[in-house]
Amino acid sequence: MADRWRVLGALLGTRLRRFGSRGALERYQRRRLRAVLGRARRVFPYHAGVEATELDAFPVLDKAGWLEHFDGLNDRGLSLDECLAAAREAEAARTFDATLAGVSVGLSSGTSGRQGVFLTSPQERARWAGTVLAKALPSLREPARVALVLRSGGPLYQSVDGGRVVFRYIDLALDPDAVAEQLRAFAPTVLAAPPQLLDDLAARWPGWSAPAPPPVVYSIADVLDDDVAARVSAGFGVGVRQVYQATEGFLGISCGHGTLHLNEDLVHVEREVIDEASGRFVPIVTDLYRRSQAIIRYRLGDVLLPGPDACPCGSPFATVARIEGRADDVLQFATPAGETRPLFADFVRAAILAAPAVADFRLVQRTDGSLRLAVRPQRAQASAHLALQGLLRSRGLVVPEIIGMPWPVEPPTAKRRRVRREG
Repeated sequence: MADRWRVLGALLGTRLRRFGSRGALERYQRRRLRAVLGRARRVFPYHAGVEATELDAFPVLDKAGWLEHFDGLNDRGLSLDECLAAAREAEAARTFDATLAGVSVGLSSGTSGRQGVFLTSPQERARWAGTVLAKALPSLREPARVALVLRSGGPLYQSVDGGRVVFRYIDLALDPDAVAEQLRAFAPTVLAAPPQLLDDLAARWPGWSAPAPPPVVYSIADVLDDDVAARVSAGFGVGVRQVYQATEGFLGISCGHGTLHLNEDLVHVEREVIDEASGRFVPIVTDLYRRSQAIIRYRLGDVLLPGPDACPCGSPFATVARIEGRADDVLQFATPAGETRPLFADFVRAAILAAPAVADFRLVQRTDGSLRLAVRPQRAQASAHLALQGLLRSRGLVVPEIIGMPWPVEPPTAKRRRVRREG
């Protein structure tokens, strides 16, 4: 019962919290940062030596550094090895119920290399659930059936279940037909799933003897490409929204106008700009509420393209035009003058998918700079090669060796990475 009240408190607090201007939001963030950073110096051994309470006095940590100092960045003193062992055992059994020292232990997907671990207390799980409900449900007056199709479940997704809002976790590792049958039986009013599964479901839905499609559809856990978004919207008959959720927090969500906003009432985001012309940046995140783990100046591996300064919804939260994938997957090419220049995945996706007959592709840049390209259908391989060569030449880049490769084996729980750089 206590958790239900906490969920309700977080839900109402989020719905009632309004910011009339960007200045009001920034004042709120400064108050939260003072509390978070002051506690960090007292509670987390890694930050005990920070002499000032200003944000820029704290070090920026990427995933490798954060994992290296894991035991000094959680308030239970848990080691990374014991957390990984407990979480992997629970995930192998598909129970997702690992608990140590009073906190639930979950695993990240490991897209960026080593798997990470996230710890959540009952209070944090309740706050997360209430906040998500407040931001994701179109109405709090109507009953809701929320289907979450994810790689892993666990207590974080069971914080609310029953009453007017019912969550149903469906294992992404299941056969797509089994996932579809569970969804048909549950008849969700809100569906949240990775884009590759939404793409498959959208193609099936019109032919089902099933209830009406869910009125609200969210893409989660992976990059939503424009071509996939168009097919999903057409199949379900509704615009597809996005939830930007990571191990490091609930980072963003689409508003009713379809604009993705950063959740700046929950996280403070610094921008490491990697392309001055477009403003593309890697976010450095500080969580304004997390307590079990220190998420302070954590450098995410994602590349974000900023959106417009204003949204018709009136929110002062920053907008994101597109999540483009991992910073580690930005391709690097030589120019005729011997310089090295980046090529962002969005340009590659647009060029290859615009080639005649190409339905899908996978591109890998090897450590020697050469490219490996797989295309569906196979007969479109030549047109995809020509499109890629044309893109590189149009941007003044040297065209490296491009070699066809077989379509890679991709487990259903794996994130889809159309463009990837090795090394």
